[in-house]
Amino acid sequence: MIDPIDGTMNFVHQQRNFAISIGIYEDGIGQLGYIYDVVHDELYHARKGFGAFLNDQRLSPLSEVEIEDAVIGVNALWVTDNHRINRHVLGPLVQNVRGTRSYGSAAMEIAYVASGRLDSYITMRLSPWDFAGGKVIVEEVGGVVTSLTGEPLTITSKSSVLFQNQVFIKRSLRNI
Repeated sequence: MIDPIDGTMNFVHQQRNFAISIGIYEDGIGQLGYIYDVVHDELYHARKGFGAFLNDQRLSPLSEVEIEDAVIGVNALWVTDNHRINRHVLGPLVQNVRGTRSYGSAAMEIAYVASGRLDSYITMRLSPWDFAGGKVIVEEVGGVVTSLTGEPLTITSKSSVLFQNQVFIKRSLRNI
């Protein structure tokens, strides 16, 4: 699965916050993941069972963070009136975390979870090419990757996604 420009709007308007994302899967299981931040020359990469790296530096395993200390990646659209999710579901979570960010590139936000720059990334709908590479990388550092309802992601269909360090957000999303 290849996304040659994840964050197309950013690429066109800002010339920053976009990435190239590649996920290589065999029989539905992620084997290799790559996310390349072109502007900052940062290559996040992982091979199943061999860890994840930022350029040549091994990424540390993720540790659990309490909700009030967490910085999460979430688009502001998901906490306003919209047709995908009731704003009252994520609104309380957003009010309880330390901060939120939206970079406009799913691949970069997923890479930021892997490296600890973000504690979680939540969105309502991503295509497999948006998350395929990042899923391998985040799982290699002990992160949890599911849909918002806790179901495993499949590489063949669009889904809501939750990338996180351990399980801190699941306690807040029990009512989805």
